[in-house]
Amino acid sequence: MNCAVSSVFGAFIFTFLIASNAIANANTNGYQVPSTEFARLVEVQSTPDILMSPNNDWLVQLSEHSIGYKQLTPPSLNLFDIQFNPFNFSRIDQKRYADIEIKHVISGSVLNLNNLPQGEIRDVQWSANSRFLSFVLEQVNSATLWVFDVQRRRLEQVTQSTLNGFLTTSPYQWLPDSTGFVVNIAVNHGKPLLEKPTVAQVKKRVELDTKGLMITEQFHPEELTEKAKDKEELEENTMSVTGVVSAETENPQPADESDFVETVPDPLADQFKFFAQGQLLKISLSGLAKPIGQATFLQQFSVSPDSTNLIVNMIDDPITSTLPKSHFANVWQVWGMTGYALYELAVNPLIEPVEAEVLPLKNDFQWRLDKGATVLWSESKMDDSDNLFTVSAPFRKEPQLFATLDWQFENIQWASDSLAVLTEKSLDGESLRQSIITPRSADQRRVLYRQFSTQHAPQIWHKFIKQTNDLGKEVLKVVGGRYLFVHSQQPEGENLVQKLERFDAKTNSQSTLWQSQPEYSESLIALLDDEGMRLLFSKETQLQPRNFFVSDMTFNTLEQLTRNTHPIEGFIGVKKEQLKYLRADGKVLTANLYLPNNYDFTQGSLPVLFWLGDNIYNQQGDFVTSNHKDMVAYVAKGVAILENPSMPSLNEATSSEAFIKNLKSSVIAAVDALIAKGVAEQGKISIAGHGRGATLASLAISNTDYFSTAILRNGQYNASMTTKGYLDSDTAFWQNSALFAGVSTFNSIDKVSIPVLIIHGKEDEYASQLQAKLLYRTLIELEKEARLVLLPNEQHEYHSIEAILHVLWEQEQWLEKYVMQKDEMYSPEQARPFN
Repeated sequence: MNCAVSSVFGAFIFTFLIASNAIANANTNGYQVPSTEFARLVEVQSTPDILMSPNNDWLVQLSEHSIGYKQLTPPSLNLFDIQFNPFNFSRIDQKRYADIEIKHVISGSVLNLNNLPQGEIRDVQWSANSRFLSFVLEQVNSATLWVFDVQRRRLEQVTQSTLNGFLTTSPYQWLPDSTGFVVNIAVNHGKPLLEKPTVAQVKKRVELDTKGLMITEQFHPEELTEKAKDKEELEENTMSVTGVVSAETENPQPADESDFVETVPDPLADQFKFFAQGQLLKISLSGLAKPIGQATFLQQFSVSPDSTNLIVNMIDDPITSTLPKSHFANVWQVWGMTGYALYELAVNPLIEPVEAEVLPLKNDFQWRLDKGATVLWSESKMDDSDNLFTVSAPFRKEPQLFATLDWQFENIQWASDSLAVLTEKSLDGESLRQSIITPRSADQRRVLYRQFSTQHAPQIWHKFIKQTNDLGKEVLKVVGGRYLFVHSQQPEGENLVQKLERFDAKTNSQSTLWQSQPEYSESLIALLDDEGMRLLFSKETQLQPRNFFVSDMTFNTLEQLTRNTHPIEGFIGVKKEQLKYLRADGKVLTANLYLPNNYDFTQGSLPVLFWLGDNIYNQQGDFVTSNHKDMVAYVAKGVAILENPSMPSLNEATSSEAFIKNLKSSVIAAVDALIAKGVAEQGKISIAGHGRGATLASLAISNTDYFSTAILRNGQYNASMTTKGYLDSDTAFWQNSALFAGVSTFNSIDKVSIPVLIIHGKEDEYASQLQAKLLYRTLIELEKEARLVLLPNEQHEYHSIEAILHVLWEQEQWLEKYVMQKDEMYSPEQARPFN
């Protein structure tokens, strides 16, 4: 396998073959496929992730799979809210990649990883000396460690045994001296599992389960004139395809016990121990492996900067299924590299249910990254503020007081014994403050750098530029003992602007070295010198995808490193603008407006689709593209797409009445803005959403009469059926039942008067499929028009190509029936098709 990023042609052929197989199976399993132009959306890959080498010489692009790479949802179990693959001891929520491209920043040369077996790539890390790139190769029944030597251009497998990624965030760590690794091996891998994920269970991931793809629908008598009107005859005429069961049917034939996909192990505690047990090994690059201590239920481990010791956190008995994992007893220790316990940092007993609010006295165990082997931790005081303590190798002396805080400890970013940045959180949890400290006298020399709210928007941030120190750890980049570099993003007018600033720790002053241009979407990737004059940054425009450039501001030169092209040629020419408009209360709202190519306002209005996806800041310079996850692609059908129109926050709502009022006002403001531009007209506006967006869309159609149809994917419609996380709320239903009852779609579902397409993954871990079933059945009882599609084995995001193609087909059919215009001046045929 060649792991260089595949050519566009190669990716297309591979995806086409997979998609063709799905299409060939459509008639046998009930799934459908969309038109060719929309089926090709499965080819579109997201923008690659970037990983720079510590010395900034190498740029790694990590490309995710196009959706066509596989058809199967991997087998999974869920233990104590950990969803994982029981056959390779890997968490399902880990980000996985298909390809690695390694490019030299100066020469532009590209390195290929040849002869790598087929599998998924994750946990990609550089060695501190920038010579080796390591990663986990995950296959059906294994997860092994590999390393690529960029100097010798050689790829080698480090472990034959499967790594244990069940509990630990990453199952391996580099030794900071770049001589090898500490890995966590799954000692029970290959042993008979305690439950029955047998061949029959894995096979069931390939086939439809006993309920299969479920589609039911109801239309008004005038549209189904020859169908019976009473409920009995309606059930007989409910759409049915091979492998399809009516949503009204809740008593399918019982399946054999061995056919169930997920069986609940008994007892859960034994099951947890089976998967949690791991053995630490120290493995050199030459292949020599030595065990570190005994196998244990390892939850965390961290290598000291001098590569001689470990901080380990182990779960301890008793382990019980009656309590969450966070309540289990656990022990924090410092180990030598043989596994001998040198120092016991903390012993935290089992937290009983009545003690749910009790927090450990000691927290935040971590290495000082500027010292060889010094552990720092926080200890809570009576007023909930913290003190910080340290203990150093050989761990025979009493802990030393490092700093006294009047707030709670958040983190420390280290540079040296002369400079570090301390971050604290206020006792009420509403503010953060950062201070420049001198670690050797942390209480005496403390200068406030910045204080800000914990509730600031996620798009507004700042971070200090870092570098690798002589110990091989990432620390603050400090030049001349006083200058730090700060990379930030903040709004300026209608745009998000990134800046690189130099901060003088002695004079507490700051100067701007670089700022992104408002007409582009630019992001700083790395600082390539000590003066802040040579930068690596990415740039994209509405017409050009993200590419990477090296800018030398001293000589005013710009070198382009990558030449990525548009993944959907037919999207070239699609117009995008950031729409800005006022709500009735004067609040400024935004949305992204997409218009078909060749369209201008003199051609009259268009059908409009509100698309509510992720809650993002609507940046005007972003590259215009689409994929199977959103509905922007339907602009090619002659539909104007209003993406992410601003909506109210439930977290900020004083009452349900206030929230609904602001929701209505936000919808009206967006509609009025579109009508004023000449893009829309009453009666030709529809709405769609996924997840939180579907929930908001359901509230919009049950509280306003502006929309002609709706598509709801994996939303929550009855707030009383949720725990936490309804819309963007931080609280649960029982904590504010009056608020949640008033913002539940079922509170006003009788006001829905339009056809509704409801799509839901049957295995959604966030929003139960019961939400979709009850919404559909209630609409039927109210004699509304609705169609319900339940996707077997799919979760909150859809993964299998059959399901994704079917969803694209459902959406296309629905829009063709209810949204597409037929006789207006502008027709979809004028739009440029996908190529």
